[in-house]
This record gives sequence, C-alpha cells and structure tokens, in this order.
Amino acid sequence: MKIFISHSSKDKKIIDCFVTNILILGCGINESDIFCTSVDGLGIRTGDDFRIHIRQNLLKADYSFLFISNSYKASDICLNEMGAAWALDNVDVKPFLLPGIGFHSIGTLYSVKQAAKLDDSYALDELFSELTERYKIEKKISRWNKSKEDFLAVLNQVRKSYIDPIHPTPHEFFSEFVQRNANINELLLACHPTLLDCRKIFSQDYYVKSFEIYCKIFVGILEEPIAPLYPEKKFFKITRLSTSGILSGEDDAPGGMVEAVKYGVFNYNVKFYSVEFLESEETNYGIGYKYFCYVNERWVFIPKPYFKDILKLD
Repeated sequence: MKIFISHSSKDKKIIDCFVTNILILGCGINESDIFCTSVDGLGIRTGDDFRIHIRQNLLKADYSFLFISNSYKASDICLNEMGAAWALDNVDVKPFLLPGIGFHSIGTLYSVKQAAKLDDSYALDELFSELTERYKIEKKISRWNKSKEDFLAVLNQVRKSYIDPIHPTPHEFFSEFVQRNANINELLLACHPTLLDCRKIFSQDYYVKSFEIYCKIFVGILEEPIAPLYPEKKFFKITRLSTSGILSGEDDAPGGMVEAVKYGVFNYNVKFYSVEFLESEETNYGIGYKYFCYVNERWVFIPKPYFKDILKLD
C-alpha cells in the first residue's frame, strides 16, 4: 500500500489537514504508507535527492492524489508529477480541486470527468469506501464522519483566505481620478494589464493572446485625447459581475462575455467591475467602461473579452 500526494507547498495547510483527518484518522491509513513532502515525517529526508525520491515513491504508489490549485498549475514540479502519474499504468490517479479553482480551468481533466471538488462531502465518502474496501480496513463510520466534518470546517476557513482583499476599493480608486480632474487616458494608462495580470484573469490557453491583443488596443486608446471627467462627470456607478455569477445566470452580461466564460477563456471566479461616469446622481447619462479587474494588488482594465479575436473564431 502506498499513497503519493502531489501538491503545491503553498497549499500546505489544506494538505496537512487532508492527510491527518481524511487519510489517517478517517480512513485508517498508516502514516508509513503515505508520501507527502509537506507533512513532517512523511516526505523527503535531509540530504536526499528530491527528484529521485519522488520518482521512487511514485513508482511504488497505488494512488496518486493530485491537489490542483492555481499555485499547483503554476508549478513546473507539480505539473511534472501530474504528467508522470497519468503516464504510469499501475497508479490510480485521484485529482481534487482546491478552493479558488473550477472545472473549466483544468483542461483535459474536466473533459474526462475525473476531477472532484475537495469540499464535496459525497466525493469524500466515496473515497472512504474505496480505500477501506481496497485495503480491507475496518470501516469506523462515526470516526469517519467526525474526521470528515473537522476537515470540511478547516477547508471552509481556508477558503475565506482565497478571497483577495481589495485595496483600494473600487469606490476609492475611481474617486481619486474624479476628484483630481484626471482624464480617461490617465486612468486607463494606470490600468494597463501586464502579462502577469492577464495570467491571473485568463486561463492558460488564452492569457498570452489576450495580453497581445490588449497591448495593441491600448495604443489606440491612449493616443485619443479625452476631456477630463470632473466637474461634468463627478458621479459614478459601479456594477460587479463574476464568472461564477455569469455561469449560474445570476449576473447579466453581454452575449460575447457569456460565451467567453462558458468556453473557459477566464480563470475561475474572476470578478469584473464596470464603471459609468455620470453627470448627476439622478441620471444614467454618461460614459461607461467595461471591464476592470483587481489582480496582483492593482486595478487593470480589459476593454472587453474579445471572444472572436482570442479564440480566432469567424
């Protein structure tokens, strides 16, 4: 018996809790049968070559658990472990999605329906039944339920930390430009997205293309003179959308935006803010800009999804 845990070191708190509450306490798996680099005593000893050690443990494994997060996807080592696990016929691969990532952003795993949400209680129950039956471990249901609930409680607390704090808030950010009589050119120049910003907003297949498109768009935007906002348009209204809200139908969005979200152009749970600069609080007459996103501790402007350009559709 051997279980290989493939994960990002940045997700250590969740992984430690999973190993302890789900595998050891809940399922009754012995510590010696688990290889996990983040848990003390279950990983690589000081002085060992980590590449050889990982390969040896993966070759001996019955299961490879892939804990996929945005940090996991950004790690070459994690992606290599994933590829190696899928290439081995003797390993049963179990992908789990951590908070902050959705099915549409994990590529081929989703197409074969093999991934499960880590906070899915039913999926955890299935795992409990499979492991205890395969390894002929006595099923202690009451202990399992308690350990599972403890794990889900910790996961719920960790999930809250995946929500990036926004500073300045959208109101604070736009107020600054309005009150000092800035023009739109200055605002948009401050919000020009970088390649790293696009990587946060757009999925793996589309962020480079999106960045290239926006670089060309901003040249035209910034060369066109626009009158200052204040005092004619010193009021503004902010509307927020998200990919999850668009998918569920809760957020109203243009057809091209809906298609882009459904097609997986964006990463999971990206939040979009549109702003309308108005002449007064009582009127809707003004000028609007879609969409702003808060990523990498800054505000960026993505003029629209450019669905056809990004996907090269007619």
